[in-house]
Amino acid sequence: MKTCRSLLLLSFLTLSSLTVAQEPTLKVYCSAKPNSCLWLKEQMLSEFKMPSQVQVKSSGDVLNLIEAGNEAGFDIWWGGTGDTHLKAAENNLLAPIFLNNLEQQLFWSRNILEISKQRSIGIYAGILGIMINKKVLSEFNLEIPQCWSDLGDTRYKSQIIIGDPNLSGTAYTFLSTLFQIYKGKRTRQMVSDIKQNVRRTTKSGHKALTPLIAGENGISIAFIHDVVSVLDDNDDLEVIIPCEGTGYEIGAASIIKNSPYSDAAQRFIEFSTYPEIQNSLASDIGLQLYSNIHSVKSRAYFDDSYFNLINYDFFTYSRPQVRQRILDMWNSLD
Repeated sequence: MKTCRSLLLLSFLTLSSLTVAQEPTLKVYCSAKPNSCLWLKEQMLSEFKMPSQVQVKSSGDVLNLIEAGNEAGFDIWWGGTGDTHLKAAENNLLAPIFLNNLEQQLFWSRNILEISKQRSIGIYAGILGIMINKKVLSEFNLEIPQCWSDLGDTRYKSQIIIGDPNLSGTAYTFLSTLFQIYKGKRTRQMVSDIKQNVRRTTKSGHKALTPLIAGENGISIAFIHDVVSVLDDNDDLEVIIPCEGTGYEIGAASIIKNSPYSDAAQRFIEFSTYPEIQNSLASDIGLQLYSNIHSVKSRAYFDDSYFNLINYDFFTYSRPQVRQRILDMWNSLD
């Protein structure tokens, strides 16, 4: 009898090890901060036995790769601004998502799922701000900008470094925020004035913070969670919430259409909505606001003044034609 039980146990263990070994290695585009992407990969393997190959790319980069046919055969797009995911969903480039714990997701997370017609789920949220280096501005005898409209003042010539809106979800959120606050010709003139003050652009929003921290320039545009980790160690840096109010992102997760491992991709995304995953990201790593109702509040958003938010219209500003019109205007400006 003992021999029979031993054989059954051995068979079970062998089958379990084969199941783990046969778990597909998911290919994941990650448009969050690199440390968040690496941590997520490690946790998925250690906690849920899900191996993955992760590439960190900006939202715009991933969108371009998917639109070009996803030749590298990636399965998942995790993180990055929701408007880019919604554009991919509208263009029928994503597969349906069904979560077993959908009732635990906050309204804004489920709203992305509804807008995308079940193709994307909101994972985290982040608030846009003006990031300044007070030391640099002081050296040039420049006042701290308090409003979006201040950024077009010629005094700030060559002081602004931001992401490239064609590639950076952060920068596109910035432009769409201006379009929602201001209307018509005034928006075009404001964006033109601001662009004249831009020294250079970067491929992603968080990369625009590196020169600011190094003292190369005085102003950048970024999400607050991308800069808060260095605020405590650098008294020269400060977050400004513009007087007109500010936009925000909802970082999404999606399954890329025709993934051969859609079931495993569903599990990967659902696991990333669990509190045990999101709490570590919120507390120490990603620092965004996360989607599960049981997840802790991020320490990045401790200040209530950060929540001077506009009624950001995700549906309209994710439409391909609207997005293209905004980018065409930006690209046409000298």
